[in-house]
Amino acid sequence: MKIITDLDFKLNNTAVCIGKFDGLHRGHRLLFSEAGRSGLSVVMITFLFPDSGGIYTLEEKISLAGGLGIDTMVIIPVTEEFMHMSPEGFVREILVERCGAEEVVVGADFCFGYRRSGTADYLREAGGRYHFSTTICDKLMEGGEIISSTRIRRLLAEGRLPEANDLLQTPYFIRGVVEPGNRIGRRMMVPTANIRPAEGKVLPPHGVYSVRVLAGGRQYDGVGNLGVKPTIPGENPVGIEVWLFDYEGDLYGQTLTVSLMNFQRPERKFSSVDELREQIRLDTDEAKRFLAGMGRPR
Repeated sequence: MKIITDLDFKLNNTAVCIGKFDGLHRGHRLLFSEAGRSGLSVVMITFLFPDSGGIYTLEEKISLAGGLGIDTMVIIPVTEEFMHMSPEGFVREILVERCGAEEVVVGADFCFGYRRSGTADYLREAGGRYHFSTTICDKLMEGGEIISSTRIRRLLAEGRLPEANDLLQTPYFIRGVVEPGNRIGRRMMVPTANIRPAEGKVLPPHGVYSVRVLAGGRQYDGVGNLGVKPTIPGENPVGIEVWLFDYEGDLYGQTLTVSLMNFQRPERKFSSVDELREQIRLDTDEAKRFLAGMGRPR
């Protein structure tokens, strides 16, 4: 997948999907699938807003998009100048002159241009003048409610990971490089790996989770604690500490993808290391039961 991060580019014969695409959930994937039917090169235009967090970081979003049949990802920084671009200017300069769009695929509530004055219907009308077709996809529903990033954020905030993961299709994950920890887990014969979520990333509640972890090209079941380790003295930054059940070796410096599958309990402070050790045993048993019930991922 080609990545474009400025507006100095030229493409031809494309089917273009446009949106913020926070989460790249099932509704977004419907747009990509529709664009792929055209046989054209599929372009995903997404927007980079200043100081705004998301379900996924830009790097995480890029890694996901690469597996969704997208040929080119265009990342447009939302500057003051860009925010004042008219709908007509966006169509002419971005879709026609830069992307060479022959088809544009958007959701029914898509808005763009200065003060969000451009609509999906406007895009269809403009397509008639600029000679591209426009496909407007109805919102995907699940359980009587629209699948949306807002809905998924709410589910994550409530710790309802199985429901959020169903809407995301790819389970919610945190990706990062393993950092040195305090080695308390190793002293308890439970060697763990610590990664720190990117600043601004949407996080579920602090607590213990059943996890699946991609490390070195292989996937492992495990249990993880997201939070600030209140049992450990001092001020600890927010991080996720995971124990991989069937892994032996050194993970320092490796990039891990930690998928959170189920919220087990809130984070808490323990009165002693022995009490913490016993709780880890209980957490591990619960995680193994939950993950065994899910079966292996396809």
